[in-house]
Formats: sequence, C-alpha cells, structure tokens
Amino acid sequence: MKPTQIEIRGLKELERNLIKLQKEYGGKAGARAIRPAVTAALKPLEQRILETTPVDEGTLRDSVKRRVGAVTRDMRAFSPSKYKSTTVIAGRVGYWGKRVYKRAVSMEYGTVNVAARHTLRDAFDAEANGMARVFGEKLGPAIEKTAKALHRKQTRG
Repeated sequence: MKPTQIEIRGLKELERNLIKLQKEYGGKAGARAIRPAVTAALKPLEQRILETTPVDEGTLRDSVKRRVGAVTRDMRAFSPSKYKSTTVIAGRVGYWGKRVYKRAVSMEYGTVNVAARHTLRDAFDAEANGMARVFGEKLGPAIEKTAKALHRKQTRG
C-alpha cells in the first residue's frame, strides 16, 4: 500500500503567530488556541476506527478513545527537535487500556494464525486528507475565539 501524503503549508507562520499569542497572554495560550481544531480533525478518524474495528465481545471497540493534549515523553524521545515548541499538542486516536493492548497489536499486525487487518493504518489513510481540511477550516476561528477570550480575561483582571 502506498503511504498517505499530506501537504500542509504555513506551519512556520502559524508557529510564529502562536508564540506571539503566548508572549502576549502567557502560559500555553498557543496550544490552547489550536486544541479545538485538533479535536475537530480527529472526530472523523475516531468514527472510522469505531466502524471498522472487528467486534467479538466488543472490548477492543469499546476501548477506542480520542486524546488531545501534551506531547508524551516517548514522542519527545523519538523526535526531540519536533516537539520542543510549547505550541505543539498531540492528537491521538486508538485503542487505550492494558486489557486490550495484546488484542490490538494482534489485530493490527496479525499473528501466526490470523492475518493482519491494519485497522488503524487504513482508517488514517482514509481520513488523512479530510482531517487536514477540517483542521485548516477550524483553526482560524478557534484561534480568534481563544484570543478574544484571553483578551477579555486580561482586560477584566
């Protein structure tokens, strides 16, 4: 299968503007501003994974969750230069929980007796372009809304 390619332009300008927002309002204002766009972009991926996950007792399907937040230690260790900015947040969708880990790995990569199904990879490949489009559509309004809220909070306090 050919890897999915997504082209996104303007990330350097976005990061510069998010850093300006953080300097003006402090804290993690930049990450807070892009969170709604990341969350909206992940919703179709989560739905696709829920729809395509095989169901036996339903344990694996019930473990599907969307998480948006800070970059993990593992992500930083894998690629420290990418994750050094305070404007970066991670959006992840997958199977969560110790009880489902072996089942999820077996389903995704297969076993001696069962062929790989690649549910997560196929869902990402199918939704990648749509996720990038939704992120782009939601980003501007999310940043403006956060900036207005921070400005109101700053002028009141």
